[in-house]
Amino acid sequence: MQNENSTKPLLGADNNALIAVLSINLVVYALIGFLKVVYYLNSYPLEQFYAQIMEPSILHPSASELLHQPWTLFTYYWVHDGFWVLLTNMIWLTAFGVILQEQSANKHIFPIYFYAGIVAGFAYIFLGAELPIMGAQVGVMAIVIATVTLAPRYRLLKNIGKGIPVWILAIVYLIIQAFSLQDASLALMICNLVAATTGLLYVILLNKGNDLGKWMHQLLHLLNNSLAPQK
Repeated sequence: MQNENSTKPLLGADNNALIAVLSINLVVYALIGFLKVVYYLNSYPLEQFYAQIMEPSILHPSASELLHQPWTLFTYYWVHDGFWVLLTNMIWLTAFGVILQEQSANKHIFPIYFYAGIVAGFAYIFLGAELPIMGAQVGVMAIVIATVTLAPRYRLLKNIGKGIPVWILAIVYLIIQAFSLQDASLALMICNLVAATTGLLYVILLNKGNDLGKWMHQLLHLLNNSLAPQK
């Protein structure tokens, strides 16, 4: 997280929110992959791996399941079960996250991702879907829409003509997502629309002076101060 007037953080800086979100996704994927190998080497059935590791980490579309495993509302959007799904999500997250950082909005990346996951998760349960949900897709969707809302005139590759408007990149993303969701359930489609709306509303409220991520920034600042070495 960073101050409101700060510039784009360095790649390895401890306040680089984009790197933090990417790292959590990658570490969780690596940990799940490691545990899967452990199960395989110990000749445990794959069903047991999914029952003991995956099922308690992903969001089940049932209010009773949520009451039984409330933490899944905070974990499902960090969990991936396929490398290519993870890779594409991280590429899009990086592309639009970097733009947010260039707009001095680095500290808003995590809150947008976080709120989108929570709100979309509740929507998915409310809609009565049949299958569990996981992956960073809802968080990335919110980041994309938030970026276009915050910087609609931003242009990429400015050395090529007048550059490419960011909204064109967003349209490309949305078209790809539409194709990937064409066989998905209505609940999942609406869930992504809810995530997009979350990103939109976050920026609208931010422009009106209402920072929904302020409490996160204050909490992180408090933790940093409490963990800092005392002189």
